Amino acid sequence: MSTDSSHTGTKPTVIIVGGGIIGCSAAYELGKAGFACTLIEKGALNQEASTAAAGMLGAQSETHRPGPFYELCRLSQQLYRAWTDELEQVSGLAAQYVAEGIVRAALTEEDEAELRGRLSWIQDAEWVQPAEMLKLEPELTDAVRGGLYLPADHHVHPVWLAKTLQAAIAKQGCAIREWTPVIRLLTEPGSGRIRGVQTSEGPLYADLVVLAAGAWSPALTEPLGLSLPMFPVKGQCMSLKPEAPLIRSTVFTKGCYVVPKRDGSCIVGATQTEAGFDKRPTAKAIAELHAKAAALLPRLADAEFVSTWAGLRPGTRDGLPFLGTWDAAPGLIFATGHYRNGILLAPATARIVAELAQGRPTSADLAPFTPARAAAGTAAVL
Repeated sequence: MSTDSSHTGTKPTVIIVGGGIIGCSAAYELGKAGFACTLIEKGALNQEASTAAAGMLGAQSETHRPGPFYELCRLSQQLYRAWTDELEQVSGLAAQYVAEGIVRAALTEEDEAELRGRLSWIQDAEWVQPAEMLKLEPELTDAVRGGLYLPADHHVHPVWLAKTLQAAIAKQGCAIREWTPVIRLLTEPGSGRIRGVQTSEGPLYADLVVLAAGAWSPALTEPLGLSLPMFPVKGQCMSLKPEAPLIRSTVFTKGCYVVPKRDGSCIVGATQTEAGFDKRPTAKAIAELHAKAAALLPRLADAEFVSTWAGLRPGTRDGLPFLGTWDAAPGLIFATGHYRNGILLAPATARIVAELAQGRPTSADLAPFTPARAAAGTAAVL
């Protein structure tokens, strides 16, 4: 195998390690910025956390406190519609962006109190009384105590978003190498600069390397002396198909969400279990998830069961992604650890990666997300 990054010419070269939504999005934005990209994935593209998701763009529903992470989520949410429109024009495929909001229902007194507490800082949200909730979504359980209506929290179809991105980067000329595990990052003696990657098929070199390997990222940074406090979190989901569509908006409650899709099915998710790299769905977890969904939307009790699956989300101990650069490894850009929000954060992360690659100011302050916090031991549980 060639020891260059498989591109010729004067374009700067970049290798993206990880072929999920984050890696593909970074490749797309880097390609737009004039980089010759090589995307490397240990298996097939988008077969891990990315397509095991439901596709919620829940900047309001998925964050529990104000701060930098919430602002990053809102930035990405605001970019999303124009970004998917552009991807669809380039690829000729549809990401199935649905501009319906999320209804975050409270079924317990404790949950109601927690949701009401968010109203002091959350944006694009209003409290809805039980009668109004049932007008918004008549199939909700009568036990609903009210909740938040979040009109800006939309959703996409993760599988179709993945297909759209793959087609777009292929049209840009990105070299895609599937089934090519990266064994280690290659450093320049003396300077420590990252010069490429050692793969199962040989070395590849580039001007820059982007680390977007999700839960598998720590294995590549450990030899550099950086122990990323990341871990895989198994999320199990299922697809159900009621006799007729039950809901228009995404309906969310503590421990369960139901996302309606255009084919009449609903994606129900998701469990959260630290189970190592075990991706097998379990009957117990799916049964418990179905019980929660049926408690929220009683008619789901008799819906047709379509399928179930599991994915490994890249969790971090403080709940924040690793996004930015690290002085001890120049030439390496981090874009990993997005946990439950990889789909939502894709456009903002990709834009920031492209800005870093070009040496431009970034669209968000990256200090809270710096990889250096792992070296300093400050990436503790929030």
